[in-house]
Amino acid sequence: MHPQMEMIPCAIVRGGTSKGIFLKEADLPSDPKKRDAVIRAVFGSPDIRQIDGLGGADVLTSCNPPKKW
Repeated sequence: MHPQMEMIPCAIVRGGTSKGIFLKEADLPSDPKKRDAVIRAVFGSPDIRQIDGLGGADVLTSCNPPKKW
């Protein structure tokens, strides 16, 4: 684990190509700005391709490569 990272319990639910990340409010910082920064980091922001989080917005970073039929 990277030294600047902290562990936060979460549930990751996947349905098809969509993912939902569920965090408990009690596990997040109480300060709204810090809380929002943590949530953005979970999704990989500010990385444009979101390769360091769970956003998966870029085809190149998706765990399911495109298939040719």
